[in-house]
Amino acid sequence: MSAKGHEVPSHCENCNAPLAGHYCHDCGQSVVNPVRDAGHALEEVFESFWHLDGRIFRTLRDLIFPGRVANNYLAGQRARYVAPLRLFLVLSVVTFFFAQMVIHVDSGDKANPMVQLEDGVSNNNKNSAKQSKAFAKASSIADVEQIRRKNLADLAEAREAIPAVLLHARKAIDVAVDDVNRAADGRIEAIGREQGMSAEQVTAAKVDGARRAAAAMETAKQNLEKAADLATLQRLREERLAPHHVKLATLPANAAAARRHELNEIRDINIAAGCRAAQLQIADATSTEGDRVRKESEDARIYGDPDCYDRLTLFGSEEPWDEETNPLVIGWAPAFFNHWINRQIAHGRENVSRAQKEPGLWVRALLAAVPSALFLLVPVFALLLKLAYLGSGRLYLEHLVIALYSHAYMCLTMLAFFIVIALDNAISPHWAGFSWIGGTLGTLLWLWLPVYLLLMQKRVYRNGWPVTVLRYLVIGNLYFVLLAFAATFLALASLVRM
Repeated sequence: MSAKGHEVPSHCENCNAPLAGHYCHDCGQSVVNPVRDAGHALEEVFESFWHLDGRIFRTLRDLIFPGRVANNYLAGQRARYVAPLRLFLVLSVVTFFFAQMVIHVDSGDKANPMVQLEDGVSNNNKNSAKQSKAFAKASSIADVEQIRRKNLADLAEAREAIPAVLLHARKAIDVAVDDVNRAADGRIEAIGREQGMSAEQVTAAKVDGARRAAAAMETAKQNLEKAADLATLQRLREERLAPHHVKLATLPANAAAARRHELNEIRDINIAAGCRAAQLQIADATSTEGDRVRKESEDARIYGDPDCYDRLTLFGSEEPWDEETNPLVIGWAPAFFNHWINRQIAHGRENVSRAQKEPGLWVRALLAAVPSALFLLVPVFALLLKLAYLGSGRLYLEHLVIALYSHAYMCLTMLAFFIVIALDNAISPHWAGFSWIGGTLGTLLWLWLPVYLLLMQKRVYRNGWPVTVLRYLVIGNLYFVLLAFAATFLALASLVRM
């Protein structure tokens, strides 16, 4: 019987070996059953915790000094430290779990709501010098007026799309309008002088050119991307679809290529119409909801995706990729593999579109991918060390220990950096001075990391400085190129799996 009145078995309950003390001499199991003794169970938990905690603190304390943990561990002092693989795994998981909680990417831009319906607008609003260069190509006053009309129409559309409450954004459009008019008038004066025209002739040519430009613009605007309202959009869509439907009806059934071409044209028209309809609805919602912060993904879910995606073609195919109608087929691969790879392409296209609207998805995918990339590259880093130090007499597993402790310190540095970010987010709104302190600490952490790794390599391998620096630079450059490729690949894979 034990001191607490519990019956002590005569043989180990795990391996049935005779007991001669508190622990089995064969397997090491305690004679006290924690299931029957709650107090001992609690005591065992705290004992294990503090024992593990002590080793962790000792390991982290010595890890701060370049090369100390690696040298001591390789010298045989293994019991005092957490094993290198366990330490690296724990630190990498904690670091990047904490990073995903701390790092946030705001996809909503209050100063630039999703109301710019034409990508071409920004191309016409660089500066007056670029406008002058564009007009310099015009050889007649009619050409100048045509260019002026087009640019002013695009800018007017952009201005209407911006809510009235965003006065600074509308003012930028007004400045661009002045630039266009100045550049156009300057070019007209230059053409008048070159051609010896009187002031009256220049004025008459401007009026005639403006009339022709207006007529040309009216014809050019008859496309889906320029539709000003949903009724006009539907009318233009039907006009664009009609000739394709007529041609499709006249094609014989065996003209597969021609029929497929017409169907693709019809599909492109419908996609463009759907995108423009979403743009118009989002613009209407924005203009009526004032300065409410908009979220692109939410608008896309309600009104439809306003971004018309380009055709996805693979390996030079003229037909757009489609999971069902035109999938990627690898001849030598089995059917299930072709089905799987087309599903991945479909997921990837959808998720990339989502990530463009919510940049935070890219960041979260990258942060989730980095631990896996580091884990995969640890043995590669050890191999680089082995090749760089072929004459050192060290075994590959010794280089692996050094690689693991190097990566553990890298994770520890990143964890400290993310803690600084968290403190900055919490303190800077109340004390602006901490922003400078946080930025300085973060910079010092990143500057110290390469110095630490260099010192570690010097103290572990004990070579001279020139040889150590040369090997360090070669290994470091190769490794970080591999890390960038691995992290990018895994981030893309993570996006596909979202």
